[in-house]
Amino acid sequence: MSNTRFDPFKKFEELPSLVYVVLAVLCLAVHVLLCTYTDISVAVCGLILIIIYTVAAFIIHLTVHKRLSLFRIASDASEEQNNGVIYTFRHLLRIPYAVVTEKGKIITVNAAMKNAAGAKPTVFNTDIKEICDLSLESLMQAATSGEENTESDEEKEDIEILKDKNAICSIGDKIYHVDCHPLYSKGKLFYLLMFNDITELQQLSITHRAEHTAVAYIVIDNLDEIAQYAKVNYQAEATQVDNILQDWAKSLGGIIREYDKHKYVMLFSRQSLRRCAKTKFEILDAIREIHVGDDSMPITVSMGVTTIGKTLAEREHEALVCLDMALQRGGDQAVMKNETGIFYFGGRTKSQQKRSGGHSRVIATKLCSMISSASNVIVMGHSNPDFDSIGACVGIAALSMHLGVRVKIVTNLNSENFKACTGRLTELADYKNIFVDDVVGLGESEFGTLLVIVDANNFRILEAPEIAANSFKTAVIDHHIKKEEFENEPQLVYIDPSASSACELISEILEFSIPVGTLRKEEANVLMAGIMVDTQNFTRTVGTRTFAAALYLRGAGASPEYARTFFEQAFEDYHSEALFGTNAEIYGDQIAITTSEGTGSAHDRVAAAKAADKLLAVRNVNAAFALVLLGNTVHISGRSNGKINVQLILERVGGGGHFDVAGAAMKDSGLEEAKARLLAAIDEYMSDISNH
Repeated sequence: MSNTRFDPFKKFEELPSLVYVVLAVLCLAVHVLLCTYTDISVAVCGLILIIIYTVAAFIIHLTVHKRLSLFRIASDASEEQNNGVIYTFRHLLRIPYAVVTEKGKIITVNAAMKNAAGAKPTVFNTDIKEICDLSLESLMQAATSGEENTESDEEKEDIEILKDKNAICSIGDKIYHVDCHPLYSKGKLFYLLMFNDITELQQLSITHRAEHTAVAYIVIDNLDEIAQYAKVNYQAEATQVDNILQDWAKSLGGIIREYDKHKYVMLFSRQSLRRCAKTKFEILDAIREIHVGDDSMPITVSMGVTTIGKTLAEREHEALVCLDMALQRGGDQAVMKNETGIFYFGGRTKSQQKRSGGHSRVIATKLCSMISSASNVIVMGHSNPDFDSIGACVGIAALSMHLGVRVKIVTNLNSENFKACTGRLTELADYKNIFVDDVVGLGESEFGTLLVIVDANNFRILEAPEIAANSFKTAVIDHHIKKEEFENEPQLVYIDPSASSACELISEILEFSIPVGTLRKEEANVLMAGIMVDTQNFTRTVGTRTFAAALYLRGAGASPEYARTFFEQAFEDYHSEALFGTNAEIYGDQIAITTSEGTGSAHDRVAAAKAADKLLAVRNVNAAFALVLLGNTVHISGRSNGKINVQLILERVGGGGHFDVAGAAMKDSGLEEAKARLLAAIDEYMSDISNH
């Protein structure tokens, strides 16, 4: 092929010669015609035509020459500009760029890209992946989508400034954000990759994330209770706790202030919060080493800490929510909330009863006000109701009827527990139509309805979750540890994990709300059965207020002997329970575990709970777990004598509950797989205990 450069002006320069020839031929033809058909002299005619030809040629020459000069000037300027642009892109542009083929091979780079590549002698015909840590495919994907790369949990906690992280790569010690643009030349596809240096921006982002302010609320949660039982002055110990907290804040580079008696607010950085999370908030253990009185009762604190919220005011509110959750879970723990979820630390001591009669009176007053202003009341507990759930529902129904408000109890009408404890109750005129199923209950729900949820705070396990999802006014009364925030905060939340049962809480409310003699003995018997089932006949999780509630019910006509008849089991239940005895084993010298394939009956879950209770009576056994397969789900019941927190163990497999009573359900799992996960959770828990 010839390398001769094409000159677009060469043809234009040849154009005047052709015009001169045509003009001469035209003049000659005119001369012949004039001389042939006129009397004009040949010499005169020729002279005139020569003059005309000369003038016309001169005009044409001037015009063409002027235009040609202008075109040449413009062309030279354009070529010079193009050369300048090319030179600038290749040598002066500080943004590195590369042109690559469809297969990612580099065909053109500028000086900035060569400098960025550094150690490589040449980058031509090199795969782009060898220069940066991204392939052409990932760069093209980043150019067309905003999906993010998979990152570690720690990176997910960070506030990301850069959205399309797929287009971020590193070359040497610099970080670049890559833009990918398609180019077409002579029918072929190429890609222009522009590398924007964001090293300083990334460092600024990291610094911003590290210094992002976290807010924490801290309370000493059991000093008053300790003083009540130990009858000692705890001021020295309180001062010691204060000093530990002050030193802890100082070590984290934060500030802490006591805003009320034994209550603190603390500000520190996200980076320091990560250190706390990595050490599992060891400050909890340091404070737990402080003891009060002759019984050496440990002092504990509860914390709520968060990085959620655009402003400090929003973070302060979220920290209070986290603190409330920590207290509702029994105290002696830290609840941390960040962009990836809620995390729990601590919770190694069994919660003590810490509510007062004054607090119960306040709750009773507010609940009565809510019921009185409602158009009607719907009461609901968890699915597969036990005596505690049913008894608590009956207690709220009794309060609503006393206040003259229409009430319905949504429950499983075919439940054996329901049939066992409400036989005499349904014979009363007021209770003939009060128990309904979820379909009728949903129809009863309206704008002015008050929904009272008892013995549960997880809306997913309710008898009719759709009713809760559509409720405008909701109250929650429960004794189970709260695991997560409510999607829509109820108007009243009364959760006390130190209570033995929901029936204990409801009995206290009734004692403050209705006159003596108002509660009927049939209602009192169901409430008494609820306390008995959750305390194993007053042998577990019992406090002074538990006996006070039982005394109130006894005064209303409740008979423990009659309530015990509700617990009589059918032969099928006895058979289900017996299946657990052959598979029991001891794990780690102090934990008993048993499994059963089950009988396919819903009673298998109750049998598992009873099996775990019986195993706890074995010598040197501090915790027991019973696993039963029901359909495609393995249900686990956990029990403890107070030395091992079964709640923390089962939370690791998706369950929850109390320090000494907890449960979990593993869907689409076999017994062996569920048992393996349980053993792993036990090992992890024991490892955490031994490390502290």
